[in-house]
Amino acid sequence: MNRILLIALSTSLLSPMSVHADERIYDTKNICGRYYAAEINAGVAARLLDLKDSGRVSSRVEQYCNFFR
Repeated sequence: MNRILLIALSTSLLSPMSVHADERIYDTKNICGRYYAAEINAGVAARLLDLKDSGRVSSRVEQYCNFFR
């Protein structure tokens, strides 16, 4: 009985996390696509991606976006 409860609990906890991760990946790809299409500049992309605005923002955004290509 304890195993069934444990399996049900772990399944219910893991499902919302994967949905949130999928949404975050989709949002990130959308932001990076807009950045590379020159619809938004590096500062706006960094803010939308929750990156810090210190230093060379454009290179930081490009490194982050290259991971998702």
